[in-house]
Amino acid sequence: MALIIAGQTTISIDTVYQRVLALANKEQRGYITPQEFNLHANQAQLDIFEQYFYDLAAMVNLSKRSEAPQTSPGANNPLEPDFGDTVNILREKISIYKGTDVALTYNGTNGSFTLPPLSSSIYRTGRMYYTGTGGSSIPLQLVNYYDLDHIKELYDAKTNSRWHTNNQENFYYTENTDGTFSLYRESTGKTPLTSGLKVEVVAEVPREVNWGYVVVNERALYNATTSIDFNLHRSEETNLVIKILELAGITINKQGLVQLASTEEAQNDQQTK
Repeated sequence: MALIIAGQTTISIDTVYQRVLALANKEQRGYITPQEFNLHANQAQLDIFEQYFYDLAAMVNLSKRSEAPQTSPGANNPLEPDFGDTVNILREKISIYKGTDVALTYNGTNGSFTLPPLSSSIYRTGRMYYTGTGGSSIPLQLVNYYDLDHIKELYDAKTNSRWHTNNQENFYYTENTDGTFSLYRESTGKTPLTSGLKVEVVAEVPREVNWGYVVVNERALYNATTSIDFNLHRSEETNLVIKILELAGITINKQGLVQLASTEEAQNDQQTK
């Protein structure tokens, strides 16, 4: 069977290739060779992977513009306000490639934390967390340094209230002009913490795919042994087909794919009968 990556979501490269060939034939655009397909398939996979981060960043920036920092007493604030299913879906797709969270290095001279450099084990960095009691990970909200006094005032008002029952304290971080970060808790205002800041990391990119084959009677036949499937969320199959066709110079909308799928399903039902 085709080589897959343990514990990660895969999409059959043969299924995608057959759909691409069927659509290319339907559009009377000729045969896409295995070599051409493999070239376009790897580019399409990388394009989709990189689009995750672009889309997520756009959603985060949009949320920051549309919503003020959540500084209400007792709020358990995430790094970004929840923007519905879109953000959750993107995070699920990216989670396939996540590595172990990395602690940021603290610089006692300027009282700030520095991100780890990108390396073979750190492709990108993501959300910030505070390492709480017992090693728990508490998501942080990015705030403006000048909001910290107001955050403390709200905290003091909360704790001094006779109706106060929630002892949970929130944590925040700021991004400094030199690209470093500072960590704060709401009870201490602008007094920074010296430890506990960590960041999630994306440890890898999708590995190179390959539609392996053997030549029999001058025809390329699928060889599962030498094939490597796509390392993407299963929901990306249709996007892969469209993007590979576009890279091959064939433009088709999703309606065309739906029509093809319906035709294939009808043919399969007929064969079953």
